[in-house]
Amino acid sequence: MNRRQFVKKSGGALCLASLSPGWQLMDLPQIPPNQSPYICIFSKHLQWLGYREMALLAGKLGFTGIDLTVRPEGHVTPANARVELPEAVHQIRDAGLEVPMITTAITDPDDPVTWNILETAGKLGIHLYRPGWFRYLDEPGVEDQLRMASRQLSKLQEVNRSANIAASYQNHSGNYIGSSGWDLLRIMEGLDPDWVGIQFDIRHAMVEGPESWPYVLELLAPYINSLDIKDYTWESSDGIRLLNVPLGQGLVPFGDYFEQLDRLEIKANFSLHFEYPLGGAEHGAQELAIPREEFEKQVQADLRYLENLL
Repeated sequence: MNRRQFVKKSGGALCLASLSPGWQLMDLPQIPPNQSPYICIFSKHLQWLGYREMALLAGKLGFTGIDLTVRPEGHVTPANARVELPEAVHQIRDAGLEVPMITTAITDPDDPVTWNILETAGKLGIHLYRPGWFRYLDEPGVEDQLRMASRQLSKLQEVNRSANIAASYQNHSGNYIGSSGWDLLRIMEGLDPDWVGIQFDIRHAMVEGPESWPYVLELLAPYINSLDIKDYTWESSDGIRLLNVPLGQGLVPFGDYFEQLDRLEIKANFSLHFEYPLGGAEHGAQELAIPREEFEKQVQADLRYLENLL
């Protein structure tokens, strides 16, 4: 079993004897290949809670992991990751959950903060991080921008290898490099999927290609090491616009999608997102504008929907 297979099947494991300044990376235990993937809640939606309270709520609702934000205005401050990240992970694991992945804004391999985050995460046994995105600009030309993005990922690959953590670049719709899937494959060519992979987002893939997403999924399959889950539809009452909705209420054909994941033998941890109106939690608000019970009810409904698919 190579590292990528292990990461996808295990999703992470406790590997620290302590959180002291002198911690040492230990051998990761072999997890049985038939272990279920972690279902994580994206901590952006729980930024109105501290580490322990967030973990306790996530566990109460039925999640097995947390996709922790380590980015500006996230749960962990990037510049202070060496202190805050171990504390956050300790609190989450102490509540019985895992941190299989973190979400960052990392794009610059030469930024000292990049190394601080990734080395700390790697030593904590976190195997995946979502980097930031590269945006399309008016200039230079598209080919030049794809080459530049590929070079950046290639440099990050070396940092990842040294820190023992793999990137998981998201196919975000819009003017982001990688949005179409075809361009994402271009910038991945020649990279080692053990260290630079893809966080496949079916919602964003369908926005860009409502009929072509199965072919994009198949092309990207060798690189996919994590999965975003969310739903959407189109609204035309006052002009056509994109509308995020709870799972099962939109256009994503989840039954077909999970059949494709099974056919392509894609097994990875899930990050469940809630981008529809949810009392400000959809935007990472620091205070919840709806009753907590209402928030919990809707989040749990989406989680149950996903669990039924699995």
